[in-house]
Amino acid sequence: MLAGLVAGTVAVLTGSPRASVRAFAAVGATADVSVQPAPGGADQADSLQAALDNLQAGQRLVLAPGTYVVGHVLAVRGEQVVVSGYGATLVATNPDEQAIMMTGANSTLVGVTLTGIGTQRLESATSTKVAVDGQGIQVLDVNINGGASVGIFVSRGSSIALVGNKVHGTLADGIHITGGSRDVLVQDNAVTATGDDMVGIVSYQRDGVLSQNIYVSGNYLAGNAWGRGVAIVGGADVTVAGNRIEGVQKAAAVLVAQEDGYRTASVTNVLVANNIISDDQNATQPGNDRPAAGHAAIDINTGSGAVTQVLVTGNQVTRARFDGFRAMNNVCGVRVSGNRFAAIGGLALSLQYRNCTATQFICDANTLDGVSLAAPPGCSSAGTIPISGADAGRLPPVRTSLRQGLQASMPACQARSG
Repeated sequence: MLAGLVAGTVAVLTGSPRASVRAFAAVGATADVSVQPAPGGADQADSLQAALDNLQAGQRLVLAPGTYVVGHVLAVRGEQVVVSGYGATLVATNPDEQAIMMTGANSTLVGVTLTGIGTQRLESATSTKVAVDGQGIQVLDVNINGGASVGIFVSRGSSIALVGNKVHGTLADGIHITGGSRDVLVQDNAVTATGDDMVGIVSYQRDGVLSQNIYVSGNYLAGNAWGRGVAIVGGADVTVAGNRIEGVQKAAAVLVAQEDGYRTASVTNVLVANNIISDDQNATQPGNDRPAAGHAAIDINTGSGAVTQVLVTGNQVTRARFDGFRAMNNVCGVRVSGNRFAAIGGLALSLQYRNCTATQFICDANTLDGVSLAAPPGCSSAGTIPISGADAGRLPPVRTSLRQGLQASMPACQARSG
């Protein structure tokens, strides 16, 4: 699919329109390539692709500040290459050909703004804004405004870092991780007003492998018209910690689930900790007449599959229309501990599980409106369940030297991934 998308791009920087491209020497480093916006708003997709294709391993393409019109997919295929674009905006003109396809091992996309296009939701990888498929790829400080599909789409990725990005107004998920991706860091991003899940982690049965070891931390997630805040729908070894999730209009702020309708896999070993959740399913924007899903703010449920080994601890849940926490159907091996619930429309703790026993459910040290909650029927007040979530030691180090604020004290050509 990728080869078909990039076939026919120019091999040299000739013809009109074209980007203004220049290389400059750096002492002790591979020369950067600098690109300037074309005058008059001409389409620069072909010349940008040629510049990308000509990068050597470890080389950086620097997009000068300004606006670049891009009419088709751009493919970043080189190993260890960097595309840096602080102050640069790439404006898409084709809804189904607007992705930056990141496949080069250990490549980095940093600092660029991507303006999407599309009024109808699309499902193709090429209609996303950034598509990641490979090893060691990082997407840092990228601003995404609009788009017909997902903002950042990760499939079959390993050792991936998505850090400091802003995703707003996409018609599908803000960030979507699937295809057996593993060792993925999702940190310090702001995802707002998306058309579906703000962060989705999905494992389909057809994949034959789980998406696993995913760490979602320190993100601001707010105001999606449909879908969940963070959804783990099939997967293993996932941590959702220290996020602020507010104004999820129609579903759970955090969902851990197996869904028959989408033929997803089961889920195991999930940590949901220290998140601040507010206004779940009670902050609908005018004109959003879709029915609410009726989830709890933190919801665990299944179809015919199972969810096992989940720790929900230290979360603050305020102003939820339905339950604060719910476990429904084939859910077992769960501890709900030290959470603070306030202004909950339903039950603080709703247990509707089956095929499990109270000794495998622990509810302790939770409060509702400042008052201690006793363990409800079906839940023990003490016990031990082994749950670890993601292994942070397997996550990739972030290439902070490539980020604008951390490279000001060094020559630009020395900003390299380590």
